[in-house]
Amino acid sequence: MNLKVQEILIWHDTPQLFTAKDKIGGLYVCLAVDDKDGQSQFLAVAISTNRLQELNTGKIDLYTVFASPELGTWFLVNDFENDTFTIEPFSGEIPESWLPIPDEYLPQAALLSPETFAVVKVGSVAKEAGMNPTLLRQYLSGAKRPSREQALRVQNALHRVARRLLDIRLV
Repeated sequence: MNLKVQEILIWHDTPQLFTAKDKIGGLYVCLAVDDKDGQSQFLAVAISTNRLQELNTGKIDLYTVFASPELGTWFLVNDFENDTFTIEPFSGEIPESWLPIPDEYLPQAALLSPETFAVVKVGSVAKEAGMNPTLLRQYLSGAKRPSREQALRVQNALHRVARRLLDIRLV
């Protein structure tokens, strides 16, 4: 089934959470869940306009949308290219690590444009921290919360990057 991106809700270097439509107007919400061979993997669920409105207004959390899809079916995004892609049904259990943490809502920061974060590349900071870029993007978007250890790991990576920037001399 072919889908077309409608709205990007969270962006960190690449789309992390977005809505899409199929050819007959069915809505889907897609969440970056992992990186495989340098490509983001996305989990998708069909969503009604009412439930999407509840998500956008903070009446339901991200976990509920993905842990309990309205149709009881999950999909994996394939061939993500520009703003069109295909999906296929996912069989089996969804790994818990793919789900947002409970009681995390769509952040208001998601309304900011990608250009707001252009000065800091999340993928570069993740590489410096030795962690999965998708996981760091989920921390930044509020979809997941880092442990104290993970937060310190990211903080130390940012400090190393900042020290390298401070060492630059242009004169």
